[in-house]
Amino acid sequence: MNKFMNMLNRRSQPTFKTSEKITFKEIQKLLLADSVPVYILNSGDQDILKLDFVFNAGNIYHENPLIPEITNALIDKGTKLLSSEKISESFDFYGAYLETETGKHSVSVTLYTLNKYFKETFQLLFEILFDAFFPQREIDIFLRNKYQSFLINQQKTDAVSSDLFAESIFGKKHPYGISVKETDFKKVERKQILKFYHEFYNIGNMFVMLSGKVKEEHPDILKLFLNRLKRSETNQFKKNIQIPDKKALKIFHKIENTVQVSIKVGKITIKKLHPDFFNLNICSVILGGYFGSRLMTNIREDKGYTYGIYAGNVSLLESGFFVISADSSKDVYQKALVEIYKELKKIRTVLVGKDELIRVKRWLFGNLIKIFDGPLALSEAYKSIITYNLTKDYFYRYFEAIKTITPEIILKTAQRYLHEDTMTEVTVGA
Repeated sequence: MNKFMNMLNRRSQPTFKTSEKITFKEIQKLLLADSVPVYILNSGDQDILKLDFVFNAGNIYHENPLIPEITNALIDKGTKLLSSEKISESFDFYGAYLETETGKHSVSVTLYTLNKYFKETFQLLFEILFDAFFPQREIDIFLRNKYQSFLINQQKTDAVSSDLFAESIFGKKHPYGISVKETDFKKVERKQILKFYHEFYNIGNMFVMLSGKVKEEHPDILKLFLNRLKRSETNQFKKNIQIPDKKALKIFHKIENTVQVSIKVGKITIKKLHPDFFNLNICSVILGGYFGSRLMTNIREDKGYTYGIYAGNVSLLESGFFVISADSSKDVYQKALVEIYKELKKIRTVLVGKDELIRVKRWLFGNLIKIFDGPLALSEAYKSIITYNLTKDYFYRYFEAIKTITPEIILKTAQRYLHEDTMTEVTVGA
């Protein structure tokens, strides 16, 4: 009994150990249909498939950012032969459904289906993707709903602060700084949507990913349909994006009848391909990436200045940015800002303690493992690798960076990227 109790000594913290390596299912790349890249991730026990079509057709590719969003959102709202209602009924019949997502550089159309109905549901998706009609009635409904959401968001401090922050660090006319304006709604025409669709939704401007419990016949079905497509003259769009050298700004935007102030503090930093990216990401986690982080402990738990605060290091395709975000009541937001700058100064002047670093590493390892928890989550990780032109060892390198990070590396990284005097500050509220 005493021997057993000694083994379970609750007074001492267990020794922190990590696995020597991580392993996950490798993805297979095929070239089908005139060199369309098709990625196969055969993983999982459930009879489910996830099929992603990813096009280089994000909202930076049109002067009106609504056009790419509308095009992708309405891709399943009718073809020359099928109505929106018929499409919806057909997917329901097979227990399948679609999701669409629009980003800065790329858009995705994702099919979730039972693998026994893959041929039927993929045939339907194929017709939708490459014979979309965009009925005027559907465009009008989308614009009406989108405009109402836009007006509501213009009274939300967090939404406004996010747009202003992007404008402030990149510039109002920069592809990464542009946001939807009220005048954009009046400029939308169906012919613009059709033109954008025909230019960007083509065989030379996409990749395909099939993940889940893949059977032998599924790649053959993909090949059967994709080989029907003809290569377009316009393909592989590449946006030349220059990253501005912007000075730090302090901006306050007033919104009447609000009870809180939304805070954004940050700057342009680096993208995922940069050798310092992993270390900077770890710095941002220490500051505000998890519930026990410094900003959360100080400003939420100790001071009570906010319900929540976080820090993140975000990578876009051509650049990245660091941001601290919080909502605070208008009578204490300035005090919250003081504490934010104190924490920024501390991380670049004082070495991280051993216990804190162990705690952060545990969180990072756990979060990394979640990425590989199941075929659908893993497919999203691979989709990010492909979209960002990363090598497949990206997550292995991140794992090693977490294992080998030291207080000295954190200090040097923070000194290089996180000086408080270089931060742009945006506050929106009453």
